Amino acid sequence: MFGSKNSGRGVLRNETYLDTSYRPGKPVGRQSEVQRVVEAVRPVTRRKTPENLLVYGPAGVGKTTVVRYVFDRLEEETTSKAVYINCWQYNTRPSLLTELLIQLGYPAPRKGRPVDELLSKIGEWLDKNRGVAVALDEFDQLEDPTEVIYDLQLVNEESDNSLGLVMVSNQPPRQVELDPRSRSRLNCQTLQFNPYTASRLAEILEKRVEQAFRPGAVPDEVIEAIAEQVAEQSGDCRKALQKLLDAGRKAEQNDQRTLSVELVD
Repeated sequence: MFGSKNSGRGVLRNETYLDTSYRPGKPVGRQSEVQRVVEAVRPVTRRKTPENLLVYGPAGVGKTTVVRYVFDRLEEETTSKAVYINCWQYNTRPSLLTELLIQLGYPAPRKGRPVDELLSKIGEWLDKNRGVAVALDEFDQLEDPTEVIYDLQLVNEESDNSLGLVMVSNQPPRQVELDPRSRSRLNCQTLQFNPYTASRLAEILEKRVEQAFRPGAVPDEVIEAIAEQVAEQSGDCRKALQKLLDAGRKAEQNDQRTLSVELVD
């Protein structure tokens, strides 16, 4: 009754590459943004104080992809530590600090440990090791961003090695809720991500087509139609990938060997 997904002679080979959770290799069309994040965290590798950086822009424009790419390279190419935390998942002060400790290699602390004890352990790690770069993705989802920033910067100032923050947010700096005390202590630089243009979206789609579809299944005009449509609406790469996947599934339902522009909503 059910054929296996992507089986037979349909246009799709592997839908994984069109999934929004798929992490590509080097980000497409974001070289300058990659370099800026590298510059912010590079001092960690030299036992110097890194920049704190707020990365912001609308959804689907590559913020997370760029930051995770840089952090992966930092861990692979140096002896420094890089920690990535999604604040959707760890959105309270204790849960975030606990997750940070776990990723630094401490055994999972007992639930209910006081914040002061968690911070003391983080400071202990910094005193014993090199510095660390910490990415807080979906930063605007934290219940109390002011306290978290104050906590981490206080530990940073009192420790022998540095902790650098890269905060990723859909909200512009003026809407990131930090009180003057924390904002001053943070001394944060900013990096704005603008929506993808049609040409950049086309580049991304071409790469994913090579990975996800059978050769010759997706004509250039289909890629161009999706890229132009999404660029005009939002510049959101996730929406472009979803449109491409939807068109591929429709082609398979219709037993088509190639996609057509008519399949693009």
